[in-house]
Amino acid sequence: MRTLLFWAAVALVLGAVAHLSYVLIAPTYAMQRLMGGNPEDGGANRFVLLDGPEQMRLLGETEGEAVTGKCLFDISKGELSVMAEMPDTFWSLTLYSDKGADLYTINDRQAGIDKFKLTVKRAPSIMEILSSDQSEKARALGDGWSVEIPEAYGIAVFWIALDYPEQRKLFADILSRSSCTLNPA
Repeated sequence: MRTLLFWAAVALVLGAVAHLSYVLIAPTYAMQRLMGGNPEDGGANRFVLLDGPEQMRLLGETEGEAVTGKCLFDISKGELSVMAEMPDTFWSLTLYSDKGADLYTINDRQAGIDKFKLTVKRAPSIMEILSSDQSEKARALGDGWSVEIPEAYGIAVFWIALDYPEQRKLFADILSRSSCTLNPA
């Protein structure tokens, strides 16, 4: 009886370790694969309009359903300036961490406009907040939105819904005017 109880406990502990390992490690690897690379390896902080196969790999949507762009970002050395130009239809802009967490999302109804600037910067740590005065820098009116996120690496996904596949070229032309640039700190 003790032997059976011992092996049951070993199996339970082994199962728990395997499960926790998968839950803690797998999302990061899956997101790295979906992102199509690591922002540290180059290609970061620039906007790319996705072609059909890349869009299908990233979001699982065909060219006839949506137009998509992405910007791998690395804000460890500065702030990301996202200049977005979207068509007058349903769209969203979502920031994901390199671990797959949804950091920020805005859509056409929330924004109220189709051309805007979004500044993405690293959120200060608790020690930085306690050790300095975190007075908000004065920003000019109409300077867009500013978002502070806890992660330095991630991906910004620009997504535009298509009512008809024929809209793809027009919407892709508009979205291609968007950009992502790093402003060094």
